[in-house]
Amino acid sequence: MFFRKYEPRGARRLRALILDGYVDEPACFGVPPYISPYVRYCAGVFARHGFETNYLTCDRWRDNRAESDAGIAASDIVLVIMGLTVPGRYRGGSPLLLRELEMIAGTNRRGKLILGGPIRSGYAIRGGSRARKIAPDGVDHIALGDPEASLDLFCRSGEWDAQAVRSPLLLEEIAPLGAPIVTKHPSFPNIIAEVELSRGCDRVDGRCSFCTEGAGGVYEERGVQGVTGEVAALDAAGVRAFRLGRCSNVLSWGGDRLPGGIRPNAARMSELYSSIRAAAPNLSVLHTDNCNPLTIAAFPEESSSCLQAIARYNTEGDGLSLGLESIDPAVTVANGLKVTADEAFLAIRLINETGGVRRTPDALPSLLPGINFLFGLAGESRESLDINRRFLLKLMSSGLAVRRINIRRAIVFPGSGLEAAAAENPPRVRERDYRRWKEWVRHEVDPVMLERVAPNGTKIKDVIAEERAGHVIFGRALGSYPPLVGIVSKSVQTGDKLDVLVTGRGGRSLTAVRPLDPNSCGREELEALPGIGRARAEFFISRRPYASQNPEERLRDIKKTFDAMDSPELSEKLPRYFSLSRS
Repeated sequence: MFFRKYEPRGARRLRALILDGYVDEPACFGVPPYISPYVRYCAGVFARHGFETNYLTCDRWRDNRAESDAGIAASDIVLVIMGLTVPGRYRGGSPLLLRELEMIAGTNRRGKLILGGPIRSGYAIRGGSRARKIAPDGVDHIALGDPEASLDLFCRSGEWDAQAVRSPLLLEEIAPLGAPIVTKHPSFPNIIAEVELSRGCDRVDGRCSFCTEGAGGVYEERGVQGVTGEVAALDAAGVRAFRLGRCSNVLSWGGDRLPGGIRPNAARMSELYSSIRAAAPNLSVLHTDNCNPLTIAAFPEESSSCLQAIARYNTEGDGLSLGLESIDPAVTVANGLKVTADEAFLAIRLINETGGVRRTPDALPSLLPGINFLFGLAGESRESLDINRRFLLKLMSSGLAVRRINIRRAIVFPGSGLEAAAAENPPRVRERDYRRWKEWVRHEVDPVMLERVAPNGTKIKDVIAEERAGHVIFGRALGSYPPLVGIVSKSVQTGDKLDVLVTGRGGRSLTAVRPLDPNSCGREELEALPGIGRARAEFFISRRPYASQNPEERLRDIKKTFDAMDSPELSEKLPRYFSLSRS
């Protein structure tokens, strides 16, 4: 190892620090509670070369600057992973800013500072802006290819190749080696590991104008053995939640390459998912992310078989993100988008039919679509908003369910297809029209879809309480785009993990209660039940205790109390919110 020439024989172990500035790409997410493959792969490289490796999130760096800067100063290599190509709003953490990177680069230190991740494409912190190339002072090296490949070469030889590309052999060695770094995440064990299936774009008919995933022009997949080897190592380290998010189209993985595209292969999909289940027998979450609706439209039967395989082995509440971007035909042509309105509707309907089942009556659906809209594209006009509106109205009238609707604004990266297309055919949507359309979606569409996904009485498992506001504490379960849940309870504490039952919903969030003990639940919890106000809650409390040791008798007594409220619906619908075991 080249560093050894600077150290006397028998000197201390070399130290590395990975500073996670968080990443958000179309096919990779790494904002807490997610931990990205970038971090784990580079930790594997350091392990391969015998480094003592520490891990620090940018939020922890902000919280404790003095101690963090001392760790930076004491490290032989400081690796910063950061970059947003599709920025959104984040509850789990705040991505590293460029000015903060410059502060870190200016820290008094003895080692090299290396920068990697999506930042290679340019820097932007919000959608609707133009990214800029960066060359920050104090950064010794920037990885423009695979940071794990550049880092491995550097640790072996002291040479830096910014464009280095990893080999499959290197990846399958370092991925399991880097798994233990997850234990140093501040949220561990309540984290979700983003797992790579493939990279690059699988399309054979061109690229979307805004694409960063397919910019390299190479589509490649990992084999089952490599994926499950990493999953087994993560399971051994204590990870219980996984998302197959590092891929542009899950249905293409393991498929048959044809001139018109990649045909899904249900046998391979079943092999993958069943092998992951065997490698991580303790998992609580197995979700996925991206799916190309064009694949479903082109190969509906094969896609249906693959979707059935996913819905058989995944965990409930899973979602497939469909990049519709825009349904306007003019925008589709100008930007090389994937599907027409009819094809998009077919994909959404097929996912509903195959994945919309509930394993138990109170469970979330196994697999539903999520849809993505992107604004700021070439050729966009006010008519584009109306076309997208009519498409959503059709979805609502059809009775189909959509797991969630993402609305983002495009970032224009230097040299991208969008830069050229928008220069020739600029978007013409006024800000006030865009905001009015977005508000319509949030107030008129989201509540309808959320009720279809999680009607009253639905059980949301393993919600982690995060932030309190009065008698409501907000939290989320680990998973792919989990809904925000407001739990009505004064006794639940931040960090608690609990199952809850849905009692209502807002625009993009659910209201819920934990299963109630009829003898000790608070009035505010009773008032959260549908159809119960203050007077009825106080009446229920006045009938305490509900003391029977027999669950059937206790249920009967609870029903009698609701019957006495002169509303027959209450005694049929509300007892499910109560725990029937004696307190």
